[in-house]
Amino acid sequence: MIKLSKISKTYDNGVEALSQVSFEIKSAEVTYILGESGSGKSTLLKIIAGLEDAIDGSVFVDEEEITGPSHHLVPGYDHLAYVPQDFKLQQFWTVKDNIGKKISHYPYEDKEARIKMLLQLCKLEDYADRYPRELSGGQQQRIAMAAAVADEPDVVLLDEPFSNLDLPMKAEVRKEIIGMLRTLGITVLLVSHDPAEALAVADQIIILNQGKLEQQGNPVNVYRNPKSLYAAKFLGPINEMTFEKKKVFIRPEHLIIDPKGKFKATVEECIFMGMHYHTYLLVEQNPNPILCYTKVELKKSTTVQFSIK
Repeated sequence: MIKLSKISKTYDNGVEALSQVSFEIKSAEVTYILGESGSGKSTLLKIIAGLEDAIDGSVFVDEEEITGPSHHLVPGYDHLAYVPQDFKLQQFWTVKDNIGKKISHYPYEDKEARIKMLLQLCKLEDYADRYPRELSGGQQQRIAMAAAVADEPDVVLLDEPFSNLDLPMKAEVRKEIIGMLRTLGITVLLVSHDPAEALAVADQIIILNQGKLEQQGNPVNVYRNPKSLYAAKFLGPINEMTFEKKKVFIRPEHLIIDPKGKFKATVEECIFMGMHYHTYLLVEQNPNPILCYTKVELKKSTTVQFSIK
């Protein structure tokens, strides 16, 4: 288990990066930390890894207190594997050597078995003797992850691991890497700015807003029951509507075009998005257009009725 209590961090220039951040993460779960640029995500990850000092608060991993460079002679911990966004493989080492560098102290047979097992999990067992320059970006990412977990860490801390991958490759590589980490039973803490990815993959989501904890919970609960407008907007589009002088917030998927619907609107715009259209409606007494998803294109200025499910 990872437990943070009132973690705060202020940089030398006076900028507050984190303020009183507290949460717990269960072992063997995949947790995503989300937030805008500058929200403190990467700083928090480095503090948990023991690579950066907090000015206040504590971090415990399975009852062991994790301290930063000012208290720990050699920054970092062997059982906490930190993988930065700009990971580096040794270009003049083979794939096999890149994975095996952290376990050179293992008995030869154990080392070879561990490398073989990790290559199988990465689905790259035929690439052991190749060099990183001969691999695609996605393949290099998988090798970097195999190298990170070679010495059997308890926790893997990933800073935007998939941000440099092309969209078609991203989902496949993400599935394989997260699948490998789950198979190994490793606790995963992953920083991302992609809410769709977090909703699809995570066991827990943590949202940071200007260095403060905005919300934590499982993806379904955080999406359906956001504690703030910031959390609601960060996880996906949401409409602000006024009914009987009260503001309500409704996801686009809950607005249904329905001839028998209770509410009337005028189509302002209809944008083709592939699987559906983003249809914007003008509703009386609502200052801004509202968004709903439709399967067919609706003509501009058409009057429609809709219901809320």
